[in-house]
Amino acid sequence: MNVKVGDIIRMENDQFVAADLLLLSTSEPHGFCYIETSELDGETNLKVRQALPETFVMGDKLLRISEFKGQIHCELPNNKLNQFEGRLHYDGNVLPLDNRKTLLRGCVLRNTRWCYGLVIFA
Repeated sequence: MNVKVGDIIRMENDQFVAADLLLLSTSEPHGFCYIETSELDGETNLKVRQALPETFVMGDKLLRISEFKGQIHCELPNNKLNQFEGRLHYDGNVLPLDNRKTLLRGCVLRNTRWCYGLVIFA
């Protein structure tokens, strides 16, 4: 998959994540999704991620997703798998971001029908 920073992509269950993403919305209640990171850290236990409430409300509505206007300020790419710091400027708000809001390239979406993510690093 050829992606660039700023793209919004849809991921399906059991699909490898193609880039580092900010989780925007999911098929699951409360914006949760589940990922397997065994390709990154060897762990086979599923990890939980959750979209911000402010973006989760977009759901699967393509028009709302295509009109998403936000700006991310975050740390530079690094090798820290369990740490991420950033801010999303969206709809007049500044929202804090951490690793629980991100999906890293190489992890696999599990037990979640779909999710949308904004490419942070490609």
